[in-house]
Amino acid sequence: MSADHYQTIFELGFRSFPWPEIIRLLAFIAAGLLLIQFFKRKAYYVILGVFVTSGATIFLLLLLTILIPEFVKLRSAYISGESVVVEGAVQNFHPVPTVGLPFESFSVNGVEFSYNPIDRTPCFHNAPLRNGPIREGLNVRIHYYESCIQRVEVLQEAREGAKSDK
Repeated sequence: MSADHYQTIFELGFRSFPWPEIIRLLAFIAAGLLLIQFFKRKAYYVILGVFVTSGATIFLLLLLTILIPEFVKLRSAYISGESVVVEGAVQNFHPVPTVGLPFESFSVNGVEFSYNPIDRTPCFHNAPLRNGPIREGLNVRIHYYESCIQRVEVLQEAREGAKSDK
């Protein structure tokens, strides 16, 4: 099958980087700085502002220290072509259970994939929860490296057929 028949629904890139966590911490830093700035005369608010700003800055630096090297490693492997590609129908799809550990799994041509949909990862993790694009029987092409799904392509004909069934 030619590449023209596939539609990319996920690709590891700067958009897949876990930006919401970074933005959340930046919001806490800004809130702490605002407390310090606007309540200079009230020691309690200044101390609270310093505490919030310092804590958020420490968490931000730790998060960046963890996320950036991992992202660079995974992105470099993807760009350099170190990814393994598997193509076929999604089989053994197990969606996130209503109660219990939030893991989804499926296989394509004997290659098993498992991930936590609420994980903070730049890799594919089938968000939104319980309503992601992966379905049993869907024809896909998946690029992966180690346990990271770096690109998901869906056969357009299969996807259009699924839409018309609804």
